[in-house]
Amino acid sequence: GRSYCVRTQRMLNQCLESLVQKVQSGVVINFEKSGPDPAPIGEDGLVDSSRPINSFASQPWHSCHKLIYVRPNPKTGVPVGHWPIPESFWPDQNSPTLPPRSAHPVVRFSCVDCEPMVIDKLPFDKYELEPSPLTQYILERKSPHTCWQVFVSSSGKYSELGHPFGYLKASTTLTCVNLFVMPYNYPVLLPLL
Repeated sequence: GRSYCVRTQRMLNQCLESLVQKVQSGVVINFEKSGPDPAPIGEDGLVDSSRPINSFASQPWHSCHKLIYVRPNPKTGVPVGHWPIPESFWPDQNSPTLPPRSAHPVVRFSCVDCEPMVIDKLPFDKYELEPSPLTQYILERKSPHTCWQVFVSSSGKYSELGHPFGYLKASTTLTCVNLFVMPYNYPVLLPLL
């Protein structure tokens, strides 16, 4: 944090300018690991089966309360998104009100390596994650061609975890980690399209 002691109108303007430069536009999300830890990766970048997996010891990257940067469109200055993060409930037509929800979505990620999927002419949303133990862990794995699917618990009608709505993926240059948001249950939808 920072404190300012404002004594004049000019100082007020300088302080406000300083604060505006520090503000990042984004959305805070709770990222939580679901399922076992991934297999450790050796020095050569391949899975190292000789190192034990300790899935039960909690690691800092298992749960992160972090920002995803929502960048505005350079032409309009307005952020553009095509797909929502799913709600943590299945809609019920008989319910007169919506159930209460957290201000910050809880997004669960599975550490199973998957192929990133995109197809021509179907938009997707790409958000950079604020640096955190999770982004550091993903970048240290040096696997820019695989991704981890993301879910919202109770978003599906028949399964507790729901269906994937996107994935976490390291950038090809291994400089940052991005959250790709796709249509709900995209692994089934994209092959059909």
